[in-house]
Amino acid sequence: MTGPTIRPGTVHDAERISRLLVALSEEFVVPDFSPQGRAHFLGELAVSEMERRLSGDFRFYLAEDAEALAGVVAIRGTTHLYYLFIAKPHQGTGLARRLWLHAMKESLARGAPSRFTVNASNFAVAAYERLGFRRTEPMRERSGVLYNPMELIAGD
Repeated sequence: MTGPTIRPGTVHDAERISRLLVALSEEFVVPDFSPQGRAHFLGELAVSEMERRLSGDFRFYLAEDAEALAGVVAIRGTTHLYYLFIAKPHQGTGLARRLWLHAMKESLARGAPSRFTVNASNFAVAAYERLGFRRTEPMRERSGVLYNPMELIAGD
Protein backbone atom coordinates (compact mmCIF):
# COMPACT_ATOMS: atom_id res chain seq x y z
CA MET A 1 0.00 0.00 0.00
CA THR A 2 1.34 3.41 -0.88
CA GLY A 3 0.89 6.56 1.10
CA PRO A 4 2.51 7.93 4.21
CA THR A 5 5.27 5.90 5.83
CA ILE A 6 4.98 4.83 9.47
CA ARG A 7 7.84 5.00 11.93
CA PRO A 8 8.29 5.02 15.72
CA GLY A 9 8.10 8.45 17.33
CA THR A 10 10.94 9.84 19.42
CA VAL A 11 11.23 12.66 21.94
CA HIS A 12 12.56 14.81 19.07
CA ASP A 13 9.07 14.66 17.51
CA ALA A 14 7.32 16.19 20.53
CA GLU A 15 6.86 19.67 19.06
CA ARG A 16 5.45 18.39 15.74
CA ILE A 17 3.10 16.00 17.54
CA SER A 18 1.90 18.69 19.93
CA ARG A 19 1.24 21.15 17.09
CA LEU A 20 -0.85 18.62 15.12
CA LEU A 21 -2.83 17.38 18.13
CA VAL A 22 -3.61 20.88 19.40
CA ALA A 23 -4.80 22.07 15.97
CA LEU A 24 -7.05 19.05 15.42
CA SER A 25 -8.34 19.07 19.01
CA GLU A 26 -9.29 22.75 18.82
CA GLU A 27 -11.37 22.03 15.73
CA PHE A 28 -12.85 18.61 16.46
CA VAL A 29 -12.52 17.58 20.12
CA VAL A 30 -12.88 20.45 22.58
CA PRO A 31 -15.74 22.57 21.18
CA ASP A 32 -18.28 20.75 23.39
CA PHE A 33 -16.09 20.88 26.53
CA SER A 34 -16.47 23.42 29.33
CA PRO A 35 -13.85 26.21 29.35
CA GLN A 36 -12.06 24.35 32.15
CA GLY A 37 -12.21 21.11 30.16
CA ARG A 38 -10.79 22.80 27.07
CA ALA A 39 -7.91 24.28 29.06
CA HIS A 40 -7.20 20.97 30.79
CA PHE A 41 -7.31 18.88 27.60
CA LEU A 42 -5.22 21.29 25.51
CA GLY A 43 -2.71 21.60 28.37
CA GLU A 44 -2.24 17.83 28.20
CA LEU A 45 -1.12 18.26 24.57
CA ALA A 46 1.72 20.69 25.39
CA VAL A 47 5.22 19.94 24.08
CA SER A 48 6.45 19.16 27.61
CA GLU A 49 3.68 16.56 28.03
CA MET A 50 4.53 15.00 24.67
CA GLU A 51 8.20 14.82 25.68
CA ARG A 52 7.23 13.15 28.97
CA ARG A 53 5.02 10.60 27.23
CA LEU A 54 7.53 9.90 24.46
CA SER A 55 10.16 9.08 27.07
CA GLY A 56 7.77 7.18 29.35
CA ASP A 57 5.37 4.25 29.09
CA PHE A 58 3.94 5.29 25.72
CA ARG A 59 4.74 4.07 22.23
CA PHE A 60 4.12 6.57 19.45
CA TYR A 61 4.01 5.83 15.73
CA LEU A 62 4.02 8.64 13.19
CA ALA A 63 2.74 8.61 9.64
CA GLU A 64 4.73 10.95 7.44
CA ASP A 65 4.03 12.08 3.91
CA ALA A 66 7.34 13.46 2.68
CA GLU A 67 8.27 15.75 5.58
CA ALA A 68 4.70 16.47 6.71
CA LEU A 69 3.19 14.77 9.75
CA ALA A 70 0.10 12.98 8.40
CA GLY A 71 -0.98 11.16 11.56
CA VAL A 72 -0.11 10.02 15.08
CA VAL A 73 -1.09 6.99 17.11
CA ALA A 74 0.04 6.40 20.70
CA ILE A 75 -0.46 3.45 23.00
CA ARG A 76 -0.07 3.74 26.78
CA GLY A 77 1.37 0.53 28.16
CA THR A 78 0.38 -2.10 25.66
CA THR A 79 -3.41 -1.89 25.65
CA HIS A 80 -4.75 1.68 25.91
CA LEU A 81 -5.08 3.64 22.68
CA TYR A 82 -4.24 7.12 23.89
CA TYR A 83 -4.06 9.16 20.66
CA LEU A 84 -5.17 8.56 17.09
CA PHE A 85 -5.11 11.80 15.14
CA ILE A 86 -5.00 12.23 11.37
CA ALA A 87 -4.10 15.51 9.62
CA LYS A 88 -7.03 16.94 7.65
CA PRO A 89 -5.58 16.24 4.16
CA HIS A 90 -5.31 12.53 5.09
CA GLN A 91 -8.68 12.07 6.80
CA GLY A 92 -10.89 9.55 5.02
CA THR A 93 -7.96 7.83 3.29
CA GLY A 94 -7.66 4.78 5.53
CA LEU A 95 -4.63 6.16 7.34
CA ALA A 96 -6.28 5.91 10.78
CA ARG A 97 -6.88 2.19 10.18
CA ARG A 98 -3.29 1.69 8.97
CA LEU A 99 -1.86 3.45 12.03
CA TRP A 100 -4.15 1.61 14.45
CA LEU A 101 -3.42 -1.81 12.93
CA HIS A 102 0.31 -1.05 13.07
CA ALA A 103 0.14 -0.07 16.75
CA MET A 104 -2.11 -3.03 17.63
CA LYS A 105 0.19 -5.50 15.85
CA GLU A 106 3.21 -4.09 17.70
CA SER A 107 1.36 -4.36 21.03
CA LEU A 108 0.30 -7.94 20.40
CA ALA A 109 3.90 -8.81 19.42
CA ARG A 110 4.97 -7.40 22.81
CA GLY A 111 2.62 -9.82 24.55
CA ALA A 112 -0.38 -7.58 25.05
CA PRO A 113 -3.67 -9.31 25.79
CA SER A 114 -6.24 -9.02 23.03
CA ARG A 115 -8.37 -6.36 24.81
CA PHE A 116 -7.68 -2.73 23.89
CA THR A 117 -9.36 0.36 25.34
CA VAL A 118 -9.80 3.98 24.27
CA ASN A 119 -11.55 7.02 25.72
CA ALA A 120 -13.07 8.50 22.57
CA SER A 121 -14.18 12.07 22.11
CA ASN A 122 -17.76 12.51 20.94
CA PHE A 123 -16.43 13.42 17.50
CA ALA A 124 -14.36 10.21 17.24
CA VAL A 125 -16.88 7.58 18.42
CA ALA A 126 -18.04 6.68 14.90
CA ALA A 127 -14.46 6.42 13.62
CA TYR A 128 -13.51 4.09 16.48
CA GLU A 129 -16.62 2.01 15.83
CA ARG A 130 -15.48 1.59 12.21
CA LEU A 131 -12.16 0.28 13.61
CA GLY A 132 -14.03 -2.31 15.67
CA PHE A 133 -14.28 -0.60 19.07
CA ARG A 134 -17.55 -0.74 21.01
CA ARG A 135 -18.80 1.50 23.83
CA THR A 136 -18.49 -0.04 27.28
CA GLU A 137 -20.21 2.79 29.18
CA PRO A 138 -22.21 5.94 28.43
CA MET A 139 -20.35 9.22 27.90
CA ARG A 140 -18.47 10.36 30.99
CA GLU A 141 -16.93 13.62 32.17
CA ARG A 142 -13.76 14.28 34.17
CA SER A 143 -12.28 17.74 34.78
CA GLY A 144 -14.63 19.14 32.13
CA VAL A 145 -13.39 16.62 29.53
CA LEU A 146 -16.10 14.53 27.84
CA TYR A 147 -15.18 11.00 26.74
CA ASN A 148 -16.70 7.67 25.79
CA PRO A 149 -15.07 4.51 27.21
CA MET A 150 -14.70 1.92 24.43
CA GLU A 151 -12.97 -1.39 23.91
CA LEU A 152 -11.89 -3.70 21.13
CA ILE A 153 -11.17 -7.40 21.44
CA ALA A 154 -8.57 -8.29 18.78
CA GLY A 155 -9.77 -11.12 16.60
CA ASP A 156 -13.49 -10.48 17.18
